[in-house]
Amino acid sequence: QDVTTDDSSGMMTRTMVGIALAVGLLPLCAAFSPATALARPHSMRSHTTNHAGGVVLCAPPVTEPALETECDFDHTPLQQALKKGDLLEADDITRRALIQLAGEGAVSRDFVYFTEVPKLPHKDLATIDALWRAYTNDKQGYSIQSKIFRSKRCQGDLIKMYSRIGWSKEDGTLLRWTADSGNEFIYDNQKAPAGHLPLTSTLRGTRLLLGLLNHPAIVEASKTAP
Repeated sequence: QDVTTDDSSGMMTRTMVGIALAVGLLPLCAAFSPATALARPHSMRSHTTNHAGGVVLCAPPVTEPALETECDFDHTPLQQALKKGDLLEADDITRRALIQLAGEGAVSRDFVYFTEVPKLPHKDLATIDALWRAYTNDKQGYSIQSKIFRSKRCQGDLIKMYSRIGWSKEDGTLLRWTADSGNEFIYDNQKAPAGHLPLTSTLRGTRLLLGLLNHPAIVEASKTAP
C-alpha cells in the first residue's frame, strides 16, 4: 500500500497508524499520539485508558499469577480485591489468610505467633506475594519489603526500612491504626511508597515481621523484585 507524504503531520500520523492497523502491527486500542503517550507517567499508562484529544491508550494486560496452594486454600478473594484496587480490603484479607494458614492455634487466638511463620506453606505465601506484586505494578508485597530491608540503604535495619516504606513519620514515630488516631496508612497505590503494603503488626514485637521478611518463599521472590 502506497503512502503519500503530506505537509500535515497529523494527516501523516493518521495514515501511518491506519497502515499499521491494517497489517496487524498495532492493536486498535493502542493507537496513540506519541507526544501525548510520552508525556504521560508510566504508572498511569499501565492501568488506565485515556480518550483525551482522540487518544486511546489501553492498559497492558496483567499476567495473572497461578493460585498455587499446598493446603487447598482459596486465594480468589485476595485476587478479586487487588483486581478492584481495594488495597484496604486486600490487606485485611491477607492478614486473615496468614492466620488461617498458620493453623488452628492462630485461628483461635486471631493472630500469628512469630514461631508459626516458618511453618507457613511455601506455595501459599508465594501466591499471596505474587498477587500483591501483579496487581500493584510490582510496587507492593512482602518480597518488595524484603528487598528493601536487605538493600544497601537499609542493611537489615528495620527502622531504616520503616522510613523507606512509609511506616514512620519524619520525626521517627510509627504510623498508627487505632480507634483514637484512625488509620494513618496509605491504601492508594499511586500515593503509597514501594513496600508500604501489606501491613504486619509490630505491637507484639518485630519477630513476626522479621519472620515474614526472612521466609524462604519471600527471600526467593525478592530476587526478582525491582
